Amino acid sequence: MLDLFISTYLIFVKQDTLNGSLIAKEPKSMAVSSPEVIRHILIGLGYLAPEIDPKPDLTKFAPWKRNSDFLTDDPTEEAIKKFQKQYSQKLTVNGNADVDTRTVMEETVKGLQNRLKFHGFATNAEIPPDKPFYGPATYTAVKKFQKSQGLTENGIATFEQRQILQQSSLTDKPQPQSQVKLIDLCFQFKKNPQNPSYIAALNNLQQNLPKDVLHKVTNKWRGTNDQNPEIVKLTNLFTYYDDNNANHRDALNHLQSQMTPAIYQAFLSLWNKK
Repeated sequence: MLDLFISTYLIFVKQDTLNGSLIAKEPKSMAVSSPEVIRHILIGLGYLAPEIDPKPDLTKFAPWKRNSDFLTDDPTEEAIKKFQKQYSQKLTVNGNADVDTRTVMEETVKGLQNRLKFHGFATNAEIPPDKPFYGPATYTAVKKFQKSQGLTENGIATFEQRQILQQSSLTDKPQPQSQVKLIDLCFQFKKNPQNPSYIAALNNLQQNLPKDVLHKVTNKWRGTNDQNPEIVKLTNLFTYYDDNNANHRDALNHLQSQMTPAIYQAFLSLWNKK
């Protein structure tokens, strides 16, 4: 009788590879399941900072390191919470990759892939409808989209970029635009440093700029030449900016030079949001 109970238990219950707990077996149709796949989706959608693999296998994934550990480390849990907050009408914000969260991840990746195909950056052959993974084909298609819009070509489709893809048509070649000087916005910030729009705009800018740009801004700001410096927060840069400091001026000018028209437009839209 005990043997029968154990065998029956193993049929209906399995070890959850996501958090180490025992859960009821999920439907086989759930494509987004392994920690590795979930981490790549979180990276690809802009919620988890990527760690670049020096020798990536681009036939399997984007050039981000593969990690199949449980999803219980702090950065991953925070990334899951960010994703859940973005879709809080459907999800509980708890940092767990539960079934509902993975379902919405599938829907989000499929939605992104459909819009990429709608605008001609991929085909059904390249990204089949039943493959809701942030793999090499999706990564490549996102880079094509980013290049067409003058965005940083990093293969990461942030929420703002996914909103651009929702448009019925896209501008093929963004035209240069006269930009408000960051120095002027910096002085605006100093007058009202608690303005939530200013803070949101700077945080969003920090997420959209590649690490090499932020490293260079940091080194210019500090007058250093470190290979991997602790990146300065743009909110701190605006808070402590001193126009009499040549390093500060150099850092701010370099930051401005690295903002593509699309990134600047998104930044300014958030900055001026009431």
